[in-house]
Amino acid sequence: MKQFPSRSRIIENAPIDWQHSTPVSEQFSDVYFSRECGIEETRYVFLQHNKLEQRWSDCSVRSFTIAETGFGTGLNFFCTADFWQQQKQAKKLHSDAHLHFISAEKFPLALKDLEIACAQWPEFEWLSSHLLLQYPAPVKGIHRLYFAEPNITLTLIFDDAITGLANQEGSVDAWFLDGFAPAKNPDMWQPALFEHIARLSHHDTTMATFTAAGSVKRGLREVGFTVDKVTGFGRKREMLCGRYTPKPKQHCRELPPNSKPWFHFDYHEQRQASGCVAVIGAGMAGATAASSLARRGWQVTVLEKENTFATEGSGNPTGITFTKLSLHDTPQNRFYQWAYLYACRYIKTVFQTAGIAPGQDWNLNGVLRLAFTEKEAKDQADLLRESYWPESLLEPLTRDQISQRLGVESPFNGLLLHGGGWLHPATWCRTLLAHPNIKLETSQKINRLIPHDGRWLVDEHGPFDAVILANAFGCQQLEQARHLPLKPVRGQISYLPATDASARLQHAINYHGYINPAREGLHCVGATFNPRSQEQAQQLEDHQWNCEQLRSTLPALGDALRLPFTAPPQGRVGFRCQTPDYLPIIGPLPDETGYRQEFDDLGKGFLKRDFPFGPNHKGLFVTCGHGSRGITSTCFAAEILASYISGEPQPADRDILFAIHPARFLIRNIIRRNS
Repeated sequence: MKQFPSRSRIIENAPIDWQHSTPVSEQFSDVYFSRECGIEETRYVFLQHNKLEQRWSDCSVRSFTIAETGFGTGLNFFCTADFWQQQKQAKKLHSDAHLHFISAEKFPLALKDLEIACAQWPEFEWLSSHLLLQYPAPVKGIHRLYFAEPNITLTLIFDDAITGLANQEGSVDAWFLDGFAPAKNPDMWQPALFEHIARLSHHDTTMATFTAAGSVKRGLREVGFTVDKVTGFGRKREMLCGRYTPKPKQHCRELPPNSKPWFHFDYHEQRQASGCVAVIGAGMAGATAASSLARRGWQVTVLEKENTFATEGSGNPTGITFTKLSLHDTPQNRFYQWAYLYACRYIKTVFQTAGIAPGQDWNLNGVLRLAFTEKEAKDQADLLRESYWPESLLEPLTRDQISQRLGVESPFNGLLLHGGGWLHPATWCRTLLAHPNIKLETSQKINRLIPHDGRWLVDEHGPFDAVILANAFGCQQLEQARHLPLKPVRGQISYLPATDASARLQHAINYHGYINPAREGLHCVGATFNPRSQEQAQQLEDHQWNCEQLRSTLPALGDALRLPFTAPPQGRVGFRCQTPDYLPIIGPLPDETGYRQEFDDLGKGFLKRDFPFGPNHKGLFVTCGHGSRGITSTCFAAEILASYISGEPQPADRDILFAIHPARFLIRNIIRRNS
């Protein structure tokens, strides 16, 4: 058997020695929080010395971002979130104000240890209970969680702090430099850490840390912080706090070609806390984008050309949130896998917050991926051998176990992807668009985007501070986006009436096609993939293909559904909006003329010079080209766009952002000297 280095994404949980009610790190021989008064210590060191009470006493504050090194037990997060909520209840903060808390943790606590820690602080149960429900499996990467009641986003970076922050883009308002003391954890307190802290900071960003070590003080000063040594907490004599005061032009806007400056974005300069935004399109791409900005306090107008939402590409009766796992660590694979993990958490949170229980319109009870070919069986075996994901996310099942779950015989083994599942796209869009900050206007065909005093008019609508194009092929009807290479891929699904036997099906099943549990008496079976056909009408041969894929993969289920059919089933034809590289287009909309002027030297081979950041249409953004994976990718895309617009750190690493950047096709054409 071919041998290759381990490519597991599983990371090591922190080994904890519980000394009575105090967690002690076995790795660093240090406590996670003060044995006597951990809450008071957090409030003193981090909240007081980042001056959060003063900064959060003005209703003009609409968003705030805190970044932390070392999540640990979550105590700093709980104290901060609790104080944020208190300020809202005292009406010192606007009710729409949004807090983003980011924390890098190389060795996260296991869920069982986090449960023990949380039980010690019953005053935070209103928040910790939601954290425990969403707490990510120990998988390396960026995990974004949402807490609806206080309107807080928590981004957990399960990685070394230096590596995790190196891949971050965005702007931070305050730093909690936690983690174990430099003497016990010297690998974290390195010059590279301070450099990334400075890169993500803006003028007036503050920091606080429990340590008073000279190396930390010098490191922070060298990257642009003014640092003060002040009285520490309790028996700790001293600690450090400070403010970022960068030198002029410290944030460079010109970079060498290997840094790909054409994809860089100036978060510090272009960040905006709130305003008015237009979202063109009310399908899943538009609804998720509108929701992500609305909960950040933006006033959102959604303009839809049809007479209702979720038509066209979002009009299927059911769809799956799913990802195809791969051992190849490429930006494309990471995008879809991180998008999947985010969508699983976010969809469940939104539906539960809205009081919509799983059952009729959604259920994220897992997706079965059958080992339906020799190649698929080998790929699944490789994933399991490498322990790619923990069994809490990826559970191997024998054919007998699958047969028991399905209620019909399966000839194949497979994997159960926990957290994934199916939903009704129209219900999903309706739930997202119900936010009070969102206004939906239907029957609005948009023809022009017009610059207007630094803002945008959308035909007669506006002006708007920002505009998001989420209208699939409709993007190409607008002058600023005509260069986007979008292509239609025809797909046809079939509706099969449920029988007594098939109605027991509880899981979405993925093979060369897919079948979902019955909704309103019909199973959705699909789907064909034909980029060469523009036929709008349903085709008999496509229904036959859908049914034959199901019947040949799961003969017993085919029999239960009385296949082959005696009369052609009903179904639906849709056209996926696809890109040449099968990745969606997400990010700031490039100015085609400006790009060709600024980067013309790339096509001439003149690479020994610095290039400027890409010239984008300020305030214009796009999310399209999601193809057949829109349920999974649009949730993640919405957070990426909201992070661009608000200046918050991103939920994806730099390589992913570059891989999905709207300018990637322009740059390729410039390099190849294509028109």
